[in-house]
Amino acid sequence: MPTRSRYRRILIATVAVALVAPAAAVWQSATPAAAASLTTAWQNGAFSTNVGGVVSRSDVVLGQPNSAAAQSLPLGNGSLGAAAWAANGFTAQLNRSDTMPYRLSPGQVSIPGLSAMTSASNFSGNLDLYNGVLHESGGGITMNAWVAAGKDELVVDVSGVNASTQQSATLSLWSGRSPSASTSGAYASLAQTWQDNSQSGNSGQTFGAMSTITAGGQNVSTSVVNSTQVKVSFTPNSNGTFRVVVAAPSWTGGNPESTAQSLIGGDASAAGSSLLATQSSWWNGYWANSGLIEINSSDGTGQYMENLRTLYLYDEAASMKSGTYPGSQAGVADMFAFDQDQQDWYPAGYWLWNLRGQIAANLSSGDFNLNVPIFDMYLNDLPSIESWTNAQMGGKPGACVPETMRFNGNGYYNGGNNTQNASCATASSPSYNALNVTSGAEIALWVWQQYQDTGNVSFLQKYYPILEQTATFLLAYQSVGSDGFLHATANAHETQWAVTDPTDDIAVDQALFPAVVKAATLLNTDSSLVSQLRTAENQIEPYPRAGQSSLTTLLNSQPTSASTVANLDSQGADVIADSYQPSATLHNGENIGLEPLWPYGVIGDSTVVNGDNLTALEDRTYNSRPNSAGSDWSFDAVDAARLDMGSQVASDLTTITENYQAYISGMANLFNGNVGDEPYIEQQSTVATALDESLATDYDGTLRFAPAWPSGWDGSGTVYIQGGSKVDVQVEGGTLATAAIVAGSTTTMTVRNPWSGSQAEVVNGSTGAVVVSPTTASTFGLPVTAGSSYLVEQPSNPTTSLAFAQVTGTQASAYKTLGSKQIGLPKGSAASNLAASFNDVGITADNNTAPGDWDGGGASFSETALTNAGDGPGASISSGGLTYTMPGAAAGANDNTVAEGQTIDVSGSGSHIGFLLSASYGPASGTATITYTDGSTQSASLNAPDWFSTSAPSGGTVAVNSTYQNRQGNTTYTHTADIFAENFALSSGKTVASVTLPAGSALTSGTPAIHVFSIAIG
Repeated sequence: MPTRSRYRRILIATVAVALVAPAAAVWQSATPAAAASLTTAWQNGAFSTNVGGVVSRSDVVLGQPNSAAAQSLPLGNGSLGAAAWAANGFTAQLNRSDTMPYRLSPGQVSIPGLSAMTSASNFSGNLDLYNGVLHESGGGITMNAWVAAGKDELVVDVSGVNASTQQSATLSLWSGRSPSASTSGAYASLAQTWQDNSQSGNSGQTFGAMSTITAGGQNVSTSVVNSTQVKVSFTPNSNGTFRVVVAAPSWTGGNPESTAQSLIGGDASAAGSSLLATQSSWWNGYWANSGLIEINSSDGTGQYMENLRTLYLYDEAASMKSGTYPGSQAGVADMFAFDQDQQDWYPAGYWLWNLRGQIAANLSSGDFNLNVPIFDMYLNDLPSIESWTNAQMGGKPGACVPETMRFNGNGYYNGGNNTQNASCATASSPSYNALNVTSGAEIALWVWQQYQDTGNVSFLQKYYPILEQTATFLLAYQSVGSDGFLHATANAHETQWAVTDPTDDIAVDQALFPAVVKAATLLNTDSSLVSQLRTAENQIEPYPRAGQSSLTTLLNSQPTSASTVANLDSQGADVIADSYQPSATLHNGENIGLEPLWPYGVIGDSTVVNGDNLTALEDRTYNSRPNSAGSDWSFDAVDAARLDMGSQVASDLTTITENYQAYISGMANLFNGNVGDEPYIEQQSTVATALDESLATDYDGTLRFAPAWPSGWDGSGTVYIQGGSKVDVQVEGGTLATAAIVAGSTTTMTVRNPWSGSQAEVVNGSTGAVVVSPTTASTFGLPVTAGSSYLVEQPSNPTTSLAFAQVTGTQASAYKTLGSKQIGLPKGSAASNLAASFNDVGITADNNTAPGDWDGGGASFSETALTNAGDGPGASISSGGLTYTMPGAAAGANDNTVAEGQTIDVSGSGSHIGFLLSASYGPASGTATITYTDGSTQSASLNAPDWFSTSAPSGGTVAVNSTYQNRQGNTTYTHTADIFAENFALSSGKTVASVTLPAGSALTSGTPAIHVFSIAIG
């Protein structure tokens, strides 16, 4: 789902209630090592990594409670996910991928008694990635929360509470949901089923969502609070411990309490150490078999990118290791949703474009099973896809896999009929995906790459029909013209619609046809199809060329020849165009000219065909790409890695992170770096893919060590390659220190000399016996035997002569930052009052507007206009039943707070709390958290209209209306400038202690922001 209009789309010695952190050695220097002090982690025929130490470097650290829903942290086991945050003590939203077609949540659990922990001055927490557990503590209370590996249940284990104080936990749904609420003994449930029968292309299947809560403690009882909430009440055990367990398995009906009781078993009362040992065992095993990369750079950028990559591996395992359907769609990490049933896109549909980064990263990290839910969905849906193709693509045989595919295998979009942006549907053309015919080939090629990487013939046999039927369709859809080339009218993905011979179609033919020939030959099948494909391989036309200075001008009109394009390339002024109609209207922000480079891999870093230097062509195409860091899924860094551009890899990764990371969990927003209503996983996945390809890659059968590793970064890690093999690579101080291969099959590998023009040799990694004698060749053949290891080294500086140093790390103890972005939260210190948090100049004098910057662009309110309206500095403003005081700051001084999650001491009691606010580049919204003196919390949804607006927010008022605005240069702008008031009911009998403003980003032009002038209680 590229950017489009809204319409489309541990080795543990002991485990106690408080889990012991993984053992770790001394933290390695963040400064790249000098070449003279090179070390290697290779010893005794193996690469030595302290897995727990490396993984724990990327833990998410909470220096203060993550009170806002958008600050939630992910937990999951692959089929059940949860977003956990500190509202009302502890809140977690449960999510599944099989609650189709709307992806409805099973509910939210809340444990208010934990407010005593989250409101404590010594609060701390961390998401322990190595063990898959969220730890929090404060005020003598300790909490561990996790989604159990192998069991669809959330476990919240608590110690240190007052044994005589009654506790409770609620399980809730919300308006719009109609569950059945019930209780049975110590179990209380919310259960709902529905049929997928109302949308076009519906499956007719029954789906549902169920959650059941129980507790481990004394005197456990349950009750139905109302139609959307149930409650469990209990007294802690005599030792001050209790446990809340919430089961949420796959559900299509039945008795929820008996189902949950069977699932939970004795987990509510079992020893915490036993439950945690099971949890740690799975996660430790997962990490031990994943390719990890540790990165250090002097400016911390390397560490930040390592953190994002490790978080991706955690998030993917927590959301995709099992389940009927993939755990993310449209780039959204649905399993970690926090905003009830909010969905940005069509929740029943999958966009393959937005899964490609995940598939690629799973392959290169060796986590092949994480791709199985994706492959299974397309395979299981293949008969439906074929039927859809026949009906919607002019009776063509085979499979046109819809880019936006409903989970049950058709191209209907958003419940509409086939004239409403359906995929693989001629009647919908022109539209985003009506004639996008490359998605089937892409999923087929990912299947082929997974076979190449694993060598698993049974895997290939199972999924071969995807390759077969995709190739069959493409042969039927394309036809040979009088020029002898294959032609078709199709979409250039979502960027150009119904154009002649898109570039991605040409790249797909070049990649898919030989892959299917090889697969069919290996499986001894489809001889007729093989013959057709071999003929078609010679009918694929050259890429369309456009001018570097004019991307819309076609340079090689049809018919054309290899000599023509070679001549164009020799002039060094052309790039690959989107299609043979480069001037056609653009509808999306994709770089179609780079598709042959990645993911299709038909042009690499040294591709010359008939004297035509296609690598140089792609270099120019990359440097002239029309969309740089255009969305959170931007593949710029991956493309740079394929082209050996190390410095661009670093800059591209930094840019996309600074532009789009929005959440303290490391996840992103599609459109900008502000928090939204859903977290996106795709930016993390492209970071992971780019880092892997920069450290090692063999996409075209030639193994390259550190082909595009950024020069200022030290890196140590493992990347999985073809043939069931993996490579261990270390770069220190810009020097390749370790280049090792652990062979997974017996074959002859092609290896690129890492030291161009200098000698390289290969020795057996265990015995030191020479396997390839010293050579200066640019590439060389390396015979390998399955199970053996090999070192590629310089004869003058053998790897084994270097000092040994294990790859290790120290568990993270503080949050991380990259520019304005952060992973985790810093130690909190509340501002003594709102004025102490002021961070923006919103009001200026008419004769000195220079300090003003209300909107990131220099605009401001006029002090004179406000005064004329009776609302100048220090004025009392009565609105909505409350009285506010305008800031008394002098014009040109900080006078309002741009909401970025600040905590403000606000003492008082009353029936309501109000906010005097407005927005820049709005409207802007977010959730504030009100904390009471007893530690309980309450959410308040702030909705600030833009300051240009004259309409009050729903339930609020227009509190200030001034007649004009100020601009730079002591000028004015004739338009009203308004400030609004919103108030919220407070819990009766409670006293407010503080308010935490909504999370947000630093003030930036073009980005909506909430500004708060005053807070009142009355």
